[in-house]
Amino acid sequence: MNSIVLTSSAGRRLALATAIAMIVAVPFASVAEAGITKPFTPDNTIELSPGVTYQVGRMKTTGGRPQSVRVGIVDTDDPNVQLKALLSNGKVVQRQVVRRIALKRSRAGFRPMIATNGDMSVRDRVDAYAAPLSMAVSGGELMVAQTCVRPTLGVDADGDVRIGNVRADVSVTPPGKKYTVRVHRVNTHRDDGLVVLFTRRFAASTRTTGGREVVLDMEGRLEPNGTQRVRVVKVRKGGNTTLNWGQAVLSVKNPSQKWVYGLKVGQTFELKTQVVRQVDKPCGGTDAAAAGWGAITEAQGGNHFTLRSRTIAAPSKATYPSGRQRHPRTGLGVTADGRVLMVTVDGRRTKSRGVTPPEMGQLMKSLGAVHAFNLDGGGSTVMARHVVTSGQFRVANQPSDGKQRPATQAFAVFRVTP
Repeated sequence: MNSIVLTSSAGRRLALATAIAMIVAVPFASVAEAGITKPFTPDNTIELSPGVTYQVGRMKTTGGRPQSVRVGIVDTDDPNVQLKALLSNGKVVQRQVVRRIALKRSRAGFRPMIATNGDMSVRDRVDAYAAPLSMAVSGGELMVAQTCVRPTLGVDADGDVRIGNVRADVSVTPPGKKYTVRVHRVNTHRDDGLVVLFTRRFAASTRTTGGREVVLDMEGRLEPNGTQRVRVVKVRKGGNTTLNWGQAVLSVKNPSQKWVYGLKVGQTFELKTQVVRQVDKPCGGTDAAAAGWGAITEAQGGNHFTLRSRTIAAPSKATYPSGRQRHPRTGLGVTADGRVLMVTVDGRRTKSRGVTPPEMGQLMKSLGAVHAFNLDGGGSTVMARHVVTSGQFRVANQPSDGKQRPATQAFAVFRVTP
């Protein structure tokens, strides 16, 4: 499975109440296989707004370990529900707590209902290493691209959702050439000597030292799929080039990347972006266009699948060192009828010990997910939600650090009030 596209339908809204009822009464036999000895049972189910339901409850895993679970159920068939993949401060550098990231986008008629943390990045870094390890798209703009495919949830303008193992590929046809070369990443570090493209979504400047940096005038913003003509307006030796809106900077410190070192002011060339899947290996292999990803406007990536085609897909301990460890977890899933599941399980506490990736996968399966994957976890696991009675937006779970850990990303659902 490379991708699943789950389109909206009129019948989905009619099925939502039934689906929620099914979540309340999950058969025990369906969860026992992964170490869940008592299935998730909601203590409370609240409609935060039409199309957005919140549940809080408990389950038990092997050894009688208690687990505190929170579930957001998003009906993407509702035209006034919008899913957003958000960067802290609208940029890669720096971090904010998840609640604040969501509230920064709040305005009259556009209020956050639920938000969780996003993908992993290098902990405590607020520089280029703060970039999430997967593709990030927000509002139709490509914010971050990495070299390896990662499990990703994509949303298009119609609210249709899909999950796939994908990345954003960026390529260039150099001036006067018929071949293409790859830009290896967007808005993240360049410490391995490969070519990185920076936009204003990274920071005010590239924050680099040395190498060659080529400033490009762009026809429009950088989108996840598209081709545009760019023009070289400046070539600089050294780093820390200013990043302006409407421009981008090609940056490299390795002279072996001759196509970058050979660019001259006034030259024009094509810059192409495309969401792709890997045909063979996950990093640097043969790629192909990812079907169904040509019109995405939001993309939230994670670190590994926990469920694929209703089959537990958590990585083994050999391939993922914490693959059998218990930690707080945050996950995203999609059901067969296109609902999005936003789930957190608290951990490192007496009243909630945390779950393993297989247990997280089985929990997602019991909630009706077809495919699901992990976001960042541990001390980063957080869910904030709208409080119906007060109108406030508060942290709902108990982060294991005792407070929210600043994050680079948040994934949120907003309610639009015309």
